[in-house]
Amino acid sequence: MILLLLLVLPSSGTLTCTPGQYQAGGQCRRCSIGYYCPDGIQNITCSPGTYTDLYQQTNCRTCPNGWYTIQSGSRNCRKCPLGYSCANRTMLPVPCPPGSYTDMYGQTTCRLCRNGTYTMQRGSTSCNKCPMGNFCTTTSQLPVPCPLTYYNGLYDQTSCRECMVNSTRILV
Repeated sequence: MILLLLLVLPSSGTLTCTPGQYQAGGQCRRCSIGYYCPDGIQNITCSPGTYTDLYQQTNCRTCPNGWYTIQSGSRNCRKCPLGYSCANRTMLPVPCPPGSYTDMYGQTTCRLCRNGTYTMQRGSTSCNKCPMGNFCTTTSQLPVPCPLTYYNGLYDQTSCRECMVNSTRILV
């Protein structure tokens, strides 16, 4: 029986907990989800942008690119939504500015609308085609109607064509 006590308590009489545990109230307790216990002594909260989803962890895991968590003590990360970018895993998603979009979850940057398309909204998930009879000089503004004596019979155009001499433009 005495031998058993010597194996449980170190010779100094202090409590020793293993990494993944921490000391509390004279006992070893398992490290909680959202926390890490690197040295068997401390129970440390995971900082924003990191998490633990299991008990008894010795370090926090970093949120992958395109995922985020803004809270300390997180159990998981959230995937960046459509129409937003998540370049910083410790901040809320940022809506894509006009003229740009994301059409997939988990993006770190917004994609620019290509020439001849546009979106004026923040948080867009796609760009609109510039309609016939109009031209789109910028990707973040409304289409502009072709002026008199000019036409455009195609979508996605950045300019209008001049009507031929002695021809008529029909307004639709």
